[in-house]
Amino acid sequence: MRSRFPLLIAVVSVALSALACVTETRGPAPSAANRPGAGIGGAAGAVTVLDSDGRGATFSSVLGGRAALVSFWAPWCESCVRELPELERLSRAAAPCGAAVVGVAVGEKPASIAAYARARALTYPQLTDEPFALADALGQRRIPATIVFDRAGRVVFAGDAVDARATSAFVSALREGADAASCGLR
Repeated sequence: MRSRFPLLIAVVSVALSALACVTETRGPAPSAANRPGAGIGGAAGAVTVLDSDGRGATFSSVLGGRAALVSFWAPWCESCVRELPELERLSRAAAPCGAAVVGVAVGEKPASIAAYARARALTYPQLTDEPFALADALGQRRIPATIVFDRAGRVVFAGDAVDARATSAFVSALREGADAASCGLR
């Protein structure tokens, strides 16, 4: 009987390589595109993203002058999936303020994300960035990734998971033009 050890080594190597692809950077980051103070004008604002029906729109038109919390994610990312209920809660609370929570599924097709969102009753907008064009323009190399934009389209927060810092930045961005307390956000 032949040893299964070489097969085990091959399987472990493939698994580790796949894990490394998820966490390593994908080349040099664009110049400060995702740093606080940067705006969505230029490259990021002009990137076309697809909605769940496969219709394209520029990223700046999706935000439309609203404060926004943008979550880059993928359905195979367990950490990302754990954030979905909190993102849904934030979306419902921010909508009366004229703000938005937007999901951007990277590397995914619109139809699969639409089905995924329907199955989980997600009501906030789900966009797809299959070629990673928006992620690249904003310097996002990992998921989950969270970027908060103020009403002027400036990045006021860039981080990994949706956490207290991201939520606080989102509430602060809302306060610039609305009373965040009346929107149910804290």
